Amino acid sequence: FRQGSARISPPVVDILFQGIDFLDGMVKAVEDDSSADDLDTTGYLNDIQKIIDARLPEESDKGPEKLSEPVPAAEGTSSAEPAPQAMEEELTIVFRISDTSPVPAVRAYLAIKRLGKLGEIVSVSPSLDEIKAGGYSGEVSMVVTGTDRPAVEKLLKNSTEMGEFTASSLKSGKKPKPAPAVTESVPPKTRYSAPAPAASKSVRINTQLLDTFINLVGELIVTKSRLRELSKESGSTMTDQVLTRLDHLVGTLHGEVMKVRMDPMESVTKRLPRVVRDLGRKEGKEISLVIEGAQIELDRAILEELGDPLVHILRNAVDHGIEDAGERERAGKPKVGNITISISRERDMVYVNIVDDGRGMNLKKISAKAIQKGIISEEQARVMSEEDAIMLICRPGFSTADKVTDVSGRGVGMDVVQAVVESLGGTLAIESNSGTGSRFTLKLPLTVAIVKMLLIQAREHIFAIPITRVVRTTRVAGEDVKESQGRFYITLDEDLVPLHFLRKMLSLPGPPDDNGLLTVVVVEVTNRMVGIAVDGVSGQADIVVKPLCYPLERLVGYSGMTVLGSGKIVPVLDLGNLL
Repeated sequence: FRQGSARISPPVVDILFQGIDFLDGMVKAVEDDSSADDLDTTGYLNDIQKIIDARLPEESDKGPEKLSEPVPAAEGTSSAEPAPQAMEEELTIVFRISDTSPVPAVRAYLAIKRLGKLGEIVSVSPSLDEIKAGGYSGEVSMVVTGTDRPAVEKLLKNSTEMGEFTASSLKSGKKPKPAPAVTESVPPKTRYSAPAPAASKSVRINTQLLDTFINLVGELIVTKSRLRELSKESGSTMTDQVLTRLDHLVGTLHGEVMKVRMDPMESVTKRLPRVVRDLGRKEGKEISLVIEGAQIELDRAILEELGDPLVHILRNAVDHGIEDAGERERAGKPKVGNITISISRERDMVYVNIVDDGRGMNLKKISAKAIQKGIISEEQARVMSEEDAIMLICRPGFSTADKVTDVSGRGVGMDVVQAVVESLGGTLAIESNSGTGSRFTLKLPLTVAIVKMLLIQAREHIFAIPITRVVRTTRVAGEDVKESQGRFYITLDEDLVPLHFLRKMLSLPGPPDDNGLLTVVVVEVTNRMVGIAVDGVSGQADIVVKPLCYPLERLVGYSGMTVLGSGKIVPVLDLGNLL
């Protein structure tokens, strides 16, 4: 393939990807300290042999290669004299692995084994057993026969993380001299020096240690807030000055810690082209995937949860969205389907858009399936907006697939995607146009470690909701609240917005203390605006959300707890479940 004598075809690429999978499995086995013998490579090797066998007739058709014309002998030499051949020598070899190598003993061991394949090893110091036992001290000296110096130099020069090396010939019949030190002067031809390693500007750190550090910074922020509360009670000017300085230091520390916690989206998106390619091959569709903005950074904790939702959305796009080549041509579209993942950042939010140019969603089919499964009634389907009809695909157990495959039809998917996105403090929006394609938009916060919250009240209780969900707060007169079929609505900017009462949502007694006016917090949930009538707004706070432990984790409508600067414990509301 490198010589250009054969074309790399899809089956060849499949074989290469399978090889990568086997290598990944072997590396994973080493990491888990388990055996790689369970990996059955028989079928894989047979597939490789089939590709080789398929090319043999093609090569045999070329006929015998034309012999090159003999080169005229130079004056004074016999034309019958054979061309000089590389002479096998007895070589003393000294090499050193690069100081920057994280596994120098492994690299030294592999280099010795490869040199042994070129010729016969007479002696080696330290021995292979000593190196395996950790006896590599930075340099290897060995004597090899049955090979030539150019081959040895080429092998060492191309070895991974090789540092300095020498290869010198021993005279026949003489006892080998002790291996020369690496620092001895040698001819330029027989010595290769690796570039001097640059000073490392990074260190490796255990992720658990990093998480502990971030949690401690969060506790420091809470303690700072507590000191601010105490300062208000004391009224000391000096204390205020110290706290102002502390605010600045803690804020700077928080910002730097967040940088450490951030990773580029590329860490998640780099595996997606392979996913789309494999699914497309399985479905018999040609699909092009374009990824834009993969350099944008997000909290590592968010990235760890984001991979599976993205894969599922792509599965839907390949299986339900992108048409086969014949259908696309009849619709006047290019034969190759297109999926684009674009990532952008706006202030403290990141938007991930997954767009395909497929057939779009059939809203009538979605509504019919929802009625069939008992998710909605026929009456609800008649009055349902297009936006609400599209969001039916996020209901548990919903699927429009006519048959169950390993790609779709299992009824487990978009509801999980929505649940994961909302658990991260984000939202999922879906748009679709019949015949032109669909768009899935994930709106995510930059971080989940330390979150800015809006504090709201119901009676004497305080609750927290993510500030990223809040669209606005407003005051609404009681007579402006409209009721229809047991549901309440308010009008905002000429739009009809559903209204819920926080006390009722949390099963707290009594209506809001409105005095003729309602305090309404307008939030965005599942791509729509919803109003929540509260008893008051207590302000904003940077908080560390602590997850609920058993048995509190079973509580519906709560995503965690936090402690305010005053020492008050405040529940964090899960608006997606409550509304």
